Amino acid sequence: MNVTVLRTYALQLEEVAKLELAELSRALQHTVERMGMLESQARADADRYLVHMQQGSTVTQVYAQLDAMDQAIAARKGMERAHAALQLQWATKRDELLEAMQYRKKLDLLGARAVQEQRRRRDKQDQQLLDERAWRRSPLRMRERA
Repeated sequence: MNVTVLRTYALQLEEVAKLELAELSRALQHTVERMGMLESQARADADRYLVHMQQGSTVTQVYAQLDAMDQAIAARKGMERAHAALQLQWATKRDELLEAMQYRKKLDLLGARAVQEQRRRRDKQDQQLLDERAWRRSPLRMRERA
């Protein structure tokens, strides 16, 4: 198979991996932002809970606030699990990208070697033709004809 075809395919693989890695990076950034929002919301809920406790609250209000805080904690833990899963996917995709880049570089080297080999063969053929012409035109060759 032609190296240029393989190189084109390798470039396509590399570009796809780059796009997917960028998408995963954006998703990771989104989860970090969301986790920050959930954390600040949890702090605000805890502060509100303390204020209500100092001011005096009914049992129903206390249970409602505790339930809301439990839901916030569960949401944050869920977001942390999602973040960990995204980090794993990102690392896997990064490894795929590095592998695709290495494959393309190998193909680049093979292509360069093939071009070099063609140039070497062409130069050798050109030199053989020049040698043949020089031999045919040499004065010694002229004497043999006479």
